[in-house]
Amino acid sequence: MTEGLHDANLGVHEHGIDSATGLPGRGALLEKLNSLPRNMDVAVLCIDLDHLSALNEAMGLSAGDSVLAEAAKRIATHAGPSSFLARYGGDEFALLIESVADFEQVSHKASALIEELMHPYLVAGKEVFVGASMGIACTLASQLGETQKLQATTVDQALHHAKAALSRTKVVSRGRWLLYEPGMTPVLGARLHLETELALAVEQGQFLVYYQPKASCRSGAITGFEALVRWLHPTKGIVPPSEFIPILEETGLIDRVGAWVLRTACQQLAAWNISGHDKLTMAVNVSLRQLVDLTYPESVQAILLESGVPAERLELELTESLLMHDVRHTEALLFRLKALGVRLSIDDFGTGYSSLAYLKRLPIDTVKIDRIFVQNITTNPNDASITRAIIGMARSLNLSLIAEGVETEAQLSKLVAEHCDTVQGYFIGKPMPAIHAAALLTSGWRLPQELIGRPTKTRTLLLVDDEESILSALKRLLRREGYRILSAGSGAEGLELLAKNDVDVIVSDQRMPNMTGEEFLRLAKELYPDTVRMVLSGYADMQSITNAINQGAIYKFFSKPWDDQGLKDNILEAFRRKELSDENGRLTREIGLMNEDLNRSNKALAVLLEEQARRSLLGQTALSAAQQTLHHLPIPVVGLDPSGMIVLRNDAFVELGMEEDVISSFAETLPSWPSTVVSYSDHVDSVGRRWTLAGRNLSSSGQYSGMVFAFVPRSPT
Repeated sequence: MTEGLHDANLGVHEHGIDSATGLPGRGALLEKLNSLPRNMDVAVLCIDLDHLSALNEAMGLSAGDSVLAEAAKRIATHAGPSSFLARYGGDEFALLIESVADFEQVSHKASALIEELMHPYLVAGKEVFVGASMGIACTLASQLGETQKLQATTVDQALHHAKAALSRTKVVSRGRWLLYEPGMTPVLGARLHLETELALAVEQGQFLVYYQPKASCRSGAITGFEALVRWLHPTKGIVPPSEFIPILEETGLIDRVGAWVLRTACQQLAAWNISGHDKLTMAVNVSLRQLVDLTYPESVQAILLESGVPAERLELELTESLLMHDVRHTEALLFRLKALGVRLSIDDFGTGYSSLAYLKRLPIDTVKIDRIFVQNITTNPNDASITRAIIGMARSLNLSLIAEGVETEAQLSKLVAEHCDTVQGYFIGKPMPAIHAAALLTSGWRLPQELIGRPTKTRTLLLVDDEESILSALKRLLRREGYRILSAGSGAEGLELLAKNDVDVIVSDQRMPNMTGEEFLRLAKELYPDTVRMVLSGYADMQSITNAINQGAIYKFFSKPWDDQGLKDNILEAFRRKELSDENGRLTREIGLMNEDLNRSNKALAVLLEEQARRSLLGQTALSAAQQTLHHLPIPVVGLDPSGMIVLRNDAFVELGMEEDVISSFAETLPSWPSTVVSYSDHVDSVGRRWTLAGRNLSSSGQYSGMVFAFVPRSPT
């Protein structure tokens, strides 16, 4: 159930009016039940909208609000007199019917409501179907069957029993109603008991934070931790997160627990920083309830300030489905979080339905490859291809990569070969208390160098045959050729060696137990397409071998017994073929890098040219404004270029008919003056007007050249 989740989004209040539906809340319903006479026959119908959470995920919370409001109207229309309708939880309503005469009346109303709620809803111009399930409790024990009579419902129990019946309905058959029967209560009772225990756990601080390390595929060192909450139950001990996290979400307790985990993790990171581990990052998971809280970024900022942890060392993890829940709202909130300086990552990547277009829009720093792809990365071509595609996609979007669920050397080696950045999983370390994590840091633990530092490139040959004598004979034949020779007794062993080593050429037997050579080489082609693969066998299904050759899984086929020189020549040719392919690949990568550099340079140049154009436009605008200002000055102004030609005359100069020779004679004395000095000279024009002629040399200013003069009228003496 998603009661708590929708409470956060849709404004359900314990008391008062629910903002989404306009109905009373659960508190008002309980008050109403408590006010009824104990001897009144009543019925309580608990109604749950079956697919509201899926609608919210697909179309956003506003779509859920719309459906809730419409469902409330439909139920109210069918409720009739002497009834009380309340919104009990996120996707639940409760209908109380007073003074019930007979159960047939209740059952007819329940069936009509189910049918009415099955009709489509119009949301954003589209018809959507939600449907409903219902649980009923009725105090009419005399009219019920013998089973119900064994435990008659009272007014006090009505709501509790109706909830139990609803829970049973959703388990056995959604889209219908069930009447409460004895035996339904224990399941609901266990759930309510767990909710009560969790509420007490929050109050008493029974939660712990464990830390799971992450390590770099380049240096092998621990780069950070992920903070994971654990419940230390007083009698049960450590309770798995899968048993209590969903309930924390549904009840709304995740808000307090999530804030506590974030604060505790940041305080621990600050403590490690003081002890000298000042480059670590801390990842903390974010729940849906936190993500829809508009004040969440401010809460994160307050905790960062309180702990003194630099924002860039905190990484908030969101699941892929969480990001897609309400993209418009999520995008705005993520940019607010990003503005704080924190890092953002997508957890469980590849398991959701996110769009690359959205990923480009969102300010994501890191993607985590889900463990379901990592666990079979060395044996399942599909998982290997998906992982390779995710890594390539992340590289193209300049995102960091973390692979979670790494449990074996082979998985690590494969991820290193695929150029993954960081790994996390039991091979690196299980989630552990802070004291154990500190000890791991102090010990200087690193990933094994032989797994992350591939040996210097030599011609590497993998021989696969289930007969040890054949392997020995091949090694004797090829030992003087200078190859690095690996050998395996089965296809499974061969895949393990391929994961841990850079193999160039594979020579495999065809007839082997559990996995034929042709099957093994097909897998090798999918997982390690750059290898050159050959079959050497005395027994072969020629049709399957031919098909494999035609499909590119096998380069060549040789039969036993083999010709020594011929086999050596063909293996040497296979290495040369591989080296030529590697060189082509290297050149392609270098050209790709050069193109990327060129693209970056072109983008930088485009930005520079755009900035220059912007500044030029500003300069032109400023010049135009200055010219307009000069033209409207009441005193005559004139400008000369370096050759003495007039290039600017304002309206006042034209109107007064100033002699140009006066300006020229004055200008002859000006060029030797510094540009910061203004020269003044008295002048009487041809009609007897007296002027002070002010001039300035612009030629040494570096940006402009020429001279500018202004005529200031003087009072007659």
